Amino acid sequence: MAVTKDQFMQDAVNEIATFPTISARYQIGDPLILQGIQAIAAQLAHLSQQIDVTGAEPWTKARDVTVRADAAVKGILPFGTPCIGKIKVTNGTDQTMRVGAGRSLMDAQGRFWVVTGGATVLAGEVSYLTAKQVRARSFTHQVNAVRSFYTVDVTDPDIGYIADIRVDGFERSNDFANILPGDKVYNVKSDEYSALSLQFGMTTAGYVPQIGEVLTVSIDDTEGNLTLSVGMSFAFEYNELTTSNIESKMVLELAEVLQQGADPMDIATMREVCSYPAIYDESAVFGSNFDFLVRKKVVPLTFLSIWNERREEQVRGPNVKNMNTLFVAALKDGTTQDVLHAEIEQHIHRADDSYRIQRVTVVEKVVGVTLTLYITSVYDGEAVKEEVRTRMLKAYGRDSAWAKRGEAKMLEKDIYKDLGDNVAALSPRVGNLIISNNTAGAAEKPEQFRYITAASLILNVVEAD
Repeated sequence: MAVTKDQFMQDAVNEIATFPTISARYQIGDPLILQGIQAIAAQLAHLSQQIDVTGAEPWTKARDVTVRADAAVKGILPFGTPCIGKIKVTNGTDQTMRVGAGRSLMDAQGRFWVVTGGATVLAGEVSYLTAKQVRARSFTHQVNAVRSFYTVDVTDPDIGYIADIRVDGFERSNDFANILPGDKVYNVKSDEYSALSLQFGMTTAGYVPQIGEVLTVSIDDTEGNLTLSVGMSFAFEYNELTTSNIESKMVLELAEVLQQGADPMDIATMREVCSYPAIYDESAVFGSNFDFLVRKKVVPLTFLSIWNERREEQVRGPNVKNMNTLFVAALKDGTTQDVLHAEIEQHIHRADDSYRIQRVTVVEKVVGVTLTLYITSVYDGEAVKEEVRTRMLKAYGRDSAWAKRGEAKMLEKDIYKDLGDNVAALSPRVGNLIISNNTAGAAEKPEQFRYITAASLILNVVEAD
């Protein structure tokens, strides 16, 4: 248990008694004596608190820096997610126009987009293309030493976040797993301060860059979470010389947001993802591994549940079509189901392409809980109810980490501990809490997205004097 400042002060006073002159000055409140003792006691109290927290770190990652360090070890990168938009292209000329993938666009706010799915627009017609909100940059690095796991630092963008990193002539790998000597691969690494770097191989796994070799690194930057409105106008960053007259007369406007952009994983989500055992990685084998893999790669998820044929047949009975199948139910606010599931399937198949994947529609279900709070009359009942409601919605509401995980169970011991430790009215000896009508115990089906709302959480207050 951490030692308080007052305890350190008392120890100092006990020691001062053996020095009559200093003790007398302390008794009359000499600031030269008091200030030094109090400053040292305050520093020791802070240090004691840190030691206490550190002692619990192997079981509970309390400090943000510890969570970030654990995330770095598990390969959770501080990447932003770019918006993907469906853009309507109106050709008001009498000539056919082709907009190819790779063309750079700018929106009305001056943000850069890159066309990922081109379109051919006939004269006087309308067509659609897809684009993502990224801006490309690159740099070169000349190798200055020959050593295993040669590292190249990556600078942060001026605006926004890094969305992707590529090295010309190399493929990205996962911790050099299944890599042969000489294979040109690289890893992207992070540290507890979210600083990114590229790591190359060693003689027995991968390729060691040689002195004087020039590495070309390409980076996509994105501004992450953006507020976009349908009908927002776009323009080509530059016009091709041969078709400039046509392009200047084309009208581009946002028709639909296919994927909402996102900032890098926040610390609360990171703490939840890092709660998975360290043995889970991108070489997924069991169902839980795939759940961890997808949560690590797709940010932020509103809900995700992945299960196998055994669990499926417990719910809906045997079916030969379930063999070697993974079932996925997922939601991501601001992102269409087609785009979301295509990304999820891509990550799963990179880990293990032997599975068939079946999409299952998410079923949202509001669950109810009744809490009876026994408090003393010195507390305001309505204020206590509001405090409890706020904590419960944070822990079990629609946006909570608990709700986002499929088949999560609401454990009553967790409710008792959270409210008992953090709600002052329930801490005294006479304070008490009774949980009843708990319909959030276990999910009936793995695709159920369960959470409580302000209306489904019933709070009763009883004076216990």
